[in-house]
Amino acid sequence: MDNLTPKRQIQVTLLANEGILLQFGTFKILIDGIHENDHGEFNGLSKQVMKDLMDGEKPLFQNIDYILYTHCHYDHFSAAATAAYLERHPVKGLFMPDHGTRAFISLRETADRRSGSTWLLDLPQGVKNEIKLSEDFTLTVFRSVHAGAEYADVDHFCYLLNFDGRKLFIIGDSEYNSGYFSQMLAGEALDAAFVNPLFLNKHDGREVLSQALKPEKLVIYHIPFEGHDKFGFRKLVIQDAKKYRESMPDILVLCDELQSISI
Repeated sequence: MDNLTPKRQIQVTLLANEGILLQFGTFKILIDGIHENDHGEFNGLSKQVMKDLMDGEKPLFQNIDYILYTHCHYDHFSAAATAAYLERHPVKGLFMPDHGTRAFISLRETADRRSGSTWLLDLPQGVKNEIKLSEDFTLTVFRSVHAGAEYADVDHFCYLLNFDGRKLFIIGDSEYNSGYFSQMLAGEALDAAFVNPLFLNKHDGREVLSQALKPEKLVIYHIPFEGHDKFGFRKLVIQDAKKYRESMPDILVLCDELQSISI
């Protein structure tokens, strides 16, 4: 691409928690974006947003091309709701963990019928799979370890999305391993990285950001909505964004339903 040519913008809309809808030109990518979590500490999609997503009548939710899941925790993924969505709206492709979805037979059968391609992810640690989905959209996926010793066995994957040279990285709920991410992202210049608040709050998390990811923009999400924040994540993010704004990349915060930013 000519260096003088302005880069095309990527629109990012927060649905809930780490559920985001990316729009680049005519492409729409939904990541960790179909889940119902009515009683947990992190929000699922509200009834209205879920209805609008399922109906597919509003322009924002029309013609979604790909659905991606980092892992199958209830605050990122619902098998029943994903199957219900696919029944109403076929997609070009679905990416989800293999082992984490083996119990959801109905979803996998629905995906076989309603997704153009289904990628059941089962990559060894340290191996990347780069998939060219169109002339200007390439997706790279690799395994990582979920943060927290109690979740070490969870099937968890990261995504690097390359939209015509614009690179966005989805780290999910990965552990703070600067060496591993330096290895897996060697040579990549990230326009933006999407991380949960603890990556900014914890020393080991900040090492991942500053030594391995080094994005131009840092997007913080996985934050409860107003009125649902039992543990003060919203206040924590505001404090940390101020505290580390001089030592970190440009920080953007996604914390409200249907909040939208451009990258």
